[in-house]
Amino acid sequence: MKWKTTFLGTIITVLLSITTLSSQQNFSLADAIKYALEHHPSLTTSRLDGENAKWQYKEALSIGMPRINGNVDYSYFYKLPISPIQDFISPSIYGVLIQEQVTTENGVVTPSSIPEPQTFNVTFQQNHSLNLGLKGEVLLFDGNFLKGLKAAKLFIDLAEQQIQLTEQDIVQNVARAYQNVLITLKNVEIIDKNIANITLSLIEAQEIYDNGFIEQLDVDRLKLSLQNLQFERQKLAELIDVSYSILKYQMAYHINQEIEVTDVLETVVALMTLEINSIDQIVYESRPEHRLLTKAIELDYADLERIKQGYYPSVTGFAGYGQNLQRNSLFNGSETAFLPNGSVGLRARIPVYDGGYTKSKIQQKKIEIEKRQIELSEFDRAMTLQVISTETQYHNAQRSLVNAERSLELNENIYDKTQIKYKEGVGSSVEVTQAEASLYQAQANYINALYDLLSSKTELDIATGQILKTVK
Repeated sequence: MKWKTTFLGTIITVLLSITTLSSQQNFSLADAIKYALEHHPSLTTSRLDGENAKWQYKEALSIGMPRINGNVDYSYFYKLPISPIQDFISPSIYGVLIQEQVTTENGVVTPSSIPEPQTFNVTFQQNHSLNLGLKGEVLLFDGNFLKGLKAAKLFIDLAEQQIQLTEQDIVQNVARAYQNVLITLKNVEIIDKNIANITLSLIEAQEIYDNGFIEQLDVDRLKLSLQNLQFERQKLAELIDVSYSILKYQMAYHINQEIEVTDVLETVVALMTLEINSIDQIVYESRPEHRLLTKAIELDYADLERIKQGYYPSVTGFAGYGQNLQRNSLFNGSETAFLPNGSVGLRARIPVYDGGYTKSKIQQKKIEIEKRQIELSEFDRAMTLQVISTETQYHNAQRSLVNAERSLELNENIYDKTQIKYKEGVGSSVEVTQAEASLYQAQANYINALYDLLSSKTELDIATGQILKTVK
């Protein structure tokens, strides 16, 4: 029964392995960057901001478009409004009688005989009132609208620059994470080679010890070296998992799904060790940060012009048509029918005095522009320093790698010769230990030199604004 359970467990393990392999994807650096640019949430958010900016422009544009509104107003007056009106007819009649010297039974009409005019309460409102209307307006002139429209258009460009800045951040993060995976894998490759060499040496030493030609101390030394290497290998295995997880995170890939890198470290390094001419002229516009600040300043100037338009008048044209119905009984067709009305006209808004509001807004915007210009100037200065610094670091990293490669080659030769001398009985175990330690240190220096070269090249591409062109 036990063997059946074991066999079943083996089958399940194999099936799970096959499933994992089938879901595993391979990525070159270019593929990883492409995936990140298609799926990264921060870039998706930036693109949504860009889409939102386009709708904001359309919103601003709609202010100058004609607007038509219909209205239906119905009122029932359960208490009719009453207006007091003084009798203006009787005085007029008496005035005519006095002028014509008309005689009545009481004699000739005189001003003294005119009675005091009376006041009557009257209403001009029916119980039911229904108004139907259609009114259209169009903005004929408004400098604030025109300048605001320009600012809204610039805001779209600003959003586009923000997208490029987000792309740069994503690309550099993916590139660094990918390079870390390559470096870790290279480290594993070297330590696996060392484990294989030490294992072979241990087998040979054990045979020599069994024949009585070396001491147990020599065998134990090799066992200790192998044990230390295996421990380092275990730590590297965990580091590989972490490096892959970081890469998947930067790619916005599923953390629980497996991926594999396909680029070869030596190929990547070979491309990066191509000679780069000294940077004679720094192109500040190549950095998305510079373009973003420049566009922001341009937007501020457009907004300043919009604010200044607050001193100028605006003119709106309007036209309307409607019909009014007033009846005591709403559905009594014998009463008054709908009465049409219509009007066209112009309406001008003329600023006279705003208490200094517009002036305050203008001064605030001027201060914002000055601060933004200082920010741009400081960025350019920082970029200049960054380019000079990273270029120096890159060339130093190139030279360090060449030196590390030569040192590694020499230490490998020394280690091989020391091993041969030891096996032939003309060398000591101390010499082997020293050569082994020097070899491991040379290997560590070589790995560090590789990392420094990749890192400094990436930093140089970022500083010069070439990171997107380099890795895409």
